[in-house]
Amino acid sequence: MSVNMRASGPLAIVALAAALPAFAVEFKSALDDSPLDLGSIAGEQLTDAVKSFHATGTNPYIGNAEAVAEGKKLYDANCQVCHKPDGSGGMGPSLIDDTVVNARANTDVGKFEIIHSGAAGAMRPFSKRGITQDQILKLIAYIGTLKK
Repeated sequence: MSVNMRASGPLAIVALAAALPAFAVEFKSALDDSPLDLGSIAGEQLTDAVKSFHATGTNPYIGNAEAVAEGKKLYDANCQVCHKPDGSGGMGPSLIDDTVVNARANTDVGKFEIIHSGAAGAMRPFSKRGITQDQILKLIAYIGTLKK
């Protein structure tokens, strides 16, 4: 879509808005609300699921049994030591209730931001531990099954 750069006033604003992606999500750091760098880690291929999530903020793996099973394996290997196997919390907060410090943590986008780039306390960025964005989406799909 092209935008008439000579237009001015309200019509120019409408034309510019129409040219922008309809659901572009702004990902922010849980620590300071600064924009996140979601550049892929070394060797990571951004899957269609990740691209869709970046555009819409909706996790395409929610309810996908295969993705949930892979998310469980990732959770057991990386998360349960702090959040307990059932997600009820220990050193890390509970993942099965809606009590959170950061309100965005109750959304898939917020969970993604925290897992990807870390948060306060012991929660370090899993993107720096080699967990891909696609795997983070699978983790989130599994964590959603833990809520009662």
